[in-house]
Amino acid sequence: MPFVDSGGLSLFYSESGAGLPVLWHTGGCGDGTMWERAGYISGLPGYRHLMFDHRGHGRSQAPAGTEGHHMDRYVEDVIAVLDDAGAERAVFVGYSMGACVGYAVAAAHPGRLAGLVGLDSVPAHEEQAAALREAAAEVLAKGTASIIAGIAASESGPAPGWLLDHLSATRAEAFAGSYEAMATEPAFWANAPHLTAPALLLLAVGEGEDDWWTLGEEAAAVMPDATAVMLPGLGHLQAFWRTDVSLPPIQRFLARASSV
Repeated sequence: MPFVDSGGLSLFYSESGAGLPVLWHTGGCGDGTMWERAGYISGLPGYRHLMFDHRGHGRSQAPAGTEGHHMDRYVEDVIAVLDDAGAERAVFVGYSMGACVGYAVAAAHPGRLAGLVGLDSVPAHEEQAAALREAAAEVLAKGTASIIAGIAASESGPAPGWLLDHLSATRAEAFAGSYEAMATEPAFWANAPHLTAPALLLLAVGEGEDDWWTLGEEAAAVMPDATAVMLPGLGHLQAFWRTDVSLPPIQRFLARASSV
């Protein structure tokens, strides 16, 4: 199980399988093991899976301050993992904030991605850095477990206990750091017409969230080769653990990517 150096930090990733490389990136909370526990890896045989603990998460080192949680650093970390794994091109699958890392990688290194899956994350048209930093401050004030409990309580069905425990174990500094990275993200909507990697945008659309679906459709329309797929009746956590709904479109997308 390898570690790779990226800007002086030791970052951990694990791998399994063989075939087209697929790099799995978590969001503000959790680490690479959550993809295995939720059933994504076992449900996608025939690929080389690279499960990444991004900086400050899981077994990866954390930067000393918020300046280390910059989107450029997150992009460099992904490239460091791909280089260390000898993966010239890979499909990137990102959940929540992790999807935004994928959009930034696609903008900075278009030749490295054979595909891009964004699981329930499309930046708003008017994403404000100040609001994201306020969210980071809330995480630091309340703690990770409190924020995760609030998200879980808003959904139509209970999340698995293991997932809540796993996400809640993330250090608040790392969770807040992901918001800081979002605040320094390159402008998604300016870059979207130039993100040439084939993309799949999976959007959990609960009751009264038609605007969220409209945003995803708009993003897919301006990206050169993107499709938006609705995960109806689901919340943000459900988009991850309800693999009965989220896994089939990813299976189809990877089958297409591996055939090119």
